[in-house]
Amino acid sequence: MHINPGRDGPRGRHVRGRGTGRCAVNESSEIVELLGPTRLVQRVADQAMQVIPGAEGALIGFSDGHDVTCVSGAGYLLPYIGTTVDLEKSLSGLSIRTRQVLRCDDTNDDLRVDVETCRRLGVASSVCVPLCRGTDTLGVMVVGSSRPNAFSDDDVTLLERLADFMSIAVGLAEDLARVARDLLRLGPPQELLPQGAPGTSARHDESMGRFMVSVLRPDALSHMEARKRTEFVLDHPEMLNIVFQPIVRVATKAIVGVEALARFNIQPVHSPDHWFAEAHRAGLGIELEMLAITKALEQLDHVPRTWYLTCNVGPETIVSVPLAELLSTIDQRRVVMELTEHSRVTDYPALMTRLRALREPGTRLAIDDTGAGFSSLSHVLKLAPDFIKLDRDLVAGIDFDPVRRVLAASLVDFAMSTGAEIVAEGVEIEDELRTLEYLGVRYAQGYHAGPAADLDSLVRSALAAGRDARVARWPDARDAIRLTESGQLAEAH
Repeated sequence: MHINPGRDGPRGRHVRGRGTGRCAVNESSEIVELLGPTRLVQRVADQAMQVIPGAEGALIGFSDGHDVTCVSGAGYLLPYIGTTVDLEKSLSGLSIRTRQVLRCDDTNDDLRVDVETCRRLGVASSVCVPLCRGTDTLGVMVVGSSRPNAFSDDDVTLLERLADFMSIAVGLAEDLARVARDLLRLGPPQELLPQGAPGTSARHDESMGRFMVSVLRPDALSHMEARKRTEFVLDHPEMLNIVFQPIVRVATKAIVGVEALARFNIQPVHSPDHWFAEAHRAGLGIELEMLAITKALEQLDHVPRTWYLTCNVGPETIVSVPLAELLSTIDQRRVVMELTEHSRVTDYPALMTRLRALREPGTRLAIDDTGAGFSSLSHVLKLAPDFIKLDRDLVAGIDFDPVRRVLAASLVDFAMSTGAEIVAEGVEIEDELRTLEYLGVRYAQGYHAGPAADLDSLVRSALAAGRDARVARWPDARDAIRLTESGQLAEAH
């Protein structure tokens, strides 16, 4: 089975896979982007949501003298980046023309607004803030709500006081980007370069760019390096391999499922958690997770039918369109999505809505690292998972630590009352396994239960041990034939 993860990720980002290729991003262009207004404007939109209680969404647009085009957004208005409104027929345009902060309490009864656009965007009330610089007006910020009368006089006063700050910040960012573009495009005059040193200009460009970024955004250079490392993996997917760790029934040690684990064959040597966390900080977390999930699911046909396959997924990825499209191409009843903590959940209603859609065809949900902190317990309470995975820190030493046993027993009772199953992670010794069994934990994984390995090795080991993959119960004829031809089946008997 070959799975294509698709090309369009959230906000139009490219989800890379084998054979897609990528044109190398010029470092100078990335430096200009880092110094430019786009990222700062997005931060302005994000923060407006925090300071105005009634705001459910925000859009920032720039004017070309005829229209206003939205270049950044936040909240429920985020999908409408790229929307264009008429400068003469909208409240945004009026705010730009009059250079005043304007409030609309009900878009259905205000003649100043573009009613059709407001209805399409779901804006029932709004405040428009002009972004001015000297005698010029650059654009406008709109904070909106799906409810009428969402904004108060205090909100308008606060936005009026912030308008100058936002305008100056955006204007300075534009100036810095312009200077950076000029410097990095021109470089030192060619006639001043030493004879026979054609690479000097490029080196100067790189030095100038890194100097500017180091002064203005000290954290940006590490961000750029992280992004390059992640992009290299995305463009060379053979650098990411998948191994499978067995999940066993505690009473019999029979395999019931496997967890797909990413392994990176690239320098510098870092743990998979480090790679995924770094990718998320660089804005490529969804793409890297999708690559790992895609490579894992490509092996689903070779997983015995009595086993399920678990894939790790972060909150942003689990609500993404590429994941939904990918899962729609497989038998979702055989798959468990294990929610991990690469990033914080900021919108539980949206997460719950998407999870309902994923789980309806049969995809099951596991919560990772339960017992490690409040966030995992919050996931358990709000998302009603099918599997609750006990964190390895809770499992380690559970055979002699009464506190760990009490907490694990409480989670077992909770799981029984909600219909969930407990899976203990990180089981290293037999005493831990037996204690977990005594507490009512039915499933476990870890080095003692079985180390991670490639899928063929795991299936051979299961056959040799006479576990759930033995011939009498083998439901996949192709795999049985393959193992028979290789001699492994005869060896198992």
